[in-house]
Amino acid sequence: MAFAIDGKVGISLEKRTTAPEHALGTTVLADSNKGYVYVQANGAIAAAAAAAVDASFNATSGAGNYTADTAFAANEYGFIRKTAVAV
Repeated sequence: MAFAIDGKVGISLEKRTTAPEHALGTTVLADSNKGYVYVQANGAIAAAAAAAVDASFNATSGAGNYTADTAFAANEYGFIRKTAVAV
């Protein structure tokens, strides 16, 4: 289980909620030296699935630069891991 190391309090990288707990786009650095961003799922996203995140921080399942470590149900909020850097 990854956890935030950048001093932000109350961050749970695995938690999914139906109401936002942080501002969309909030970023966190985890103990694994991986970056996470807070998003809203635009449809269900399976655990370990690749996802795309748009400019409004809506995540969709499919090819993208992010990975959902924990599954999202449609419209849920949570952190998603950055797994690739766009060139």
